[in-house]
Amino acid sequence: MNHGYYPVALDVGGKRCLVVGGGTIATDKVEGLLLANARVTVVSPTVADEIERRAARGEVDLRLRPFETEDLDGIYLAYGATDDKNANARVAAEGRARGLLVNAVDDIPNCDFFAMAITRRRDLQVAVSTSGRSPALARWVREYLDAALAPELGDSLDLLGDIRDELKARGPIPPYEDWHEAIADDVFQRLRDGDREGARRLLLQVLGPAAEAHRDLVAAGAGS
Repeated sequence: MNHGYYPVALDVGGKRCLVVGGGTIATDKVEGLLLANARVTVVSPTVADEIERRAARGEVDLRLRPFETEDLDGIYLAYGATDDKNANARVAAEGRARGLLVNAVDDIPNCDFFAMAITRRRDLQVAVSTSGRSPALARWVREYLDAALAPELGDSLDLLGDIRDELKARGPIPPYEDWHEAIADDVFQRLRDGDREGARRLLLQVLGPAAEAHRDLVAAGAGS
């Protein structure tokens, strides 16, 4: 049995991340990092067409040659994503020697982290991990969730986030139980119909009074 992994969401926005390799797996890593707004460097003597296109658009820094230790300079995390296990292990070993987060694909002992299978609804992300033991199962679960989760969940997150910010600016926000009551099917239906303002009104019918009551409760507790 593998040791446990602690699931986190890394902020790689604006950080330099290295992908060593140029095939299908490397392409997947590049696309995931770019979605997270990382600054991506790819090192490989040959690369897939998609990586070439991204390099031509200036989306990645492409170095068409074998990996060199200096490629790790200034890097936040690194992938060894070639079809050569020894080459990937070298990337991991040299990255770890510099204190970097590393991932040698399909080589659990040489991984500090795993890229999870992700279902996205804009800023809403549902991540699936098998601790590296079965990428196929992780993908199966991701596809299941992708088919099951409503497309308007991204809109719901935007709206709920805006309302939470508004309520928080006035004082303590309601507890989870009130949010649970407010997030109802009628809200999702309004969003499916494109009626964002209607969805907002429905949410505030519950959350507005709940926030006022919660503030009064907090104030009463502070004064006792």
